[in-house]
Amino acid sequence: MRFRPLHPDFGAQVLDFDIQHGGSAEEIAELRDAYDRFGMLLFRGGGRLSHRRHVELARWFGPPDPVDNSGSGDFVSVLQNEEDAGSMVLPFHSDLTYTDCPIKAICLQAIALPESGTSTTYVSGAAAWRKLPPDLQELLADKTLLHRYVSRMAYGWPDFDAEHPVRLLHPRTGEPVLFVTEHHAEHILEMDEAQSRAVLDALFATLYAPDARYEHQWQLDDVLMWDNLVLQHARTEHSDPARGRRALQRVALAEVGLQELVDRARERHQPA
Repeated sequence: MRFRPLHPDFGAQVLDFDIQHGGSAEEIAELRDAYDRFGMLLFRGGGRLSHRRHVELARWFGPPDPVDNSGSGDFVSVLQNEEDAGSMVLPFHSDLTYTDCPIKAICLQAIALPESGTSTTYVSGAAAWRKLPPDLQELLADKTLLHRYVSRMAYGWPDFDAEHPVRLLHPRTGEPVLFVTEHHAEHILEMDEAQSRAVLDALFATLYAPDARYEHQWQLDDVLMWDNLVLQHARTEHSDPARGRRALQRVALAEVGLQELVDRARERHQPA
């Protein structure tokens, strides 16, 4: 097995691995080590995965295990551009940082793509932290960020908010991660509004610098497995279904299902 880097800071394509039938204990250990080093693994050219195999592959990179989307054993979902969630422009974010239990990892497979092409863009919070000046690292080491989300979609969701360290220590590797996203960062709690805004703007300049980005141009049947705590992703252009179907089959690793998180947020925002 070999690993070809996708970007100087993160990501690697897995070569010489049979995604349909591979998965010995030795191979899984090697893949997990590469996943912790690169934060993202691309499997290309291996064909379409069954739902069962998709869940099996994603589980190699836990804990936690794949999360049940519906409470009825539905571990696989499809993000498609016939719906707002799969078509609208999305600023850089990591999924569900505005809850107490952000998703830990995401595994997507491209099952339908428009002929004109389509992409997802990524950056690394771990790489961004390493690039910060030492004095800014020291300033932020004990700070807390309020993450907030007000839904633009007709799901009947409540507002969400959660507090997380600006410098998140990765639960498995211990690596410091700049856990700040342009989509959901609201306020650094230990700072006044003006200072918080200035610091966030400086952090965004490092996180989203052009040379910090990896734009993944999807090919049919690509499987992309990434660490949602380390990497952020964005959809930089609207995916118009009139230009062709865009569908990504999704498995997420998380400690808590989405419906429970919605219920928690709804209870939190009920009037006293």
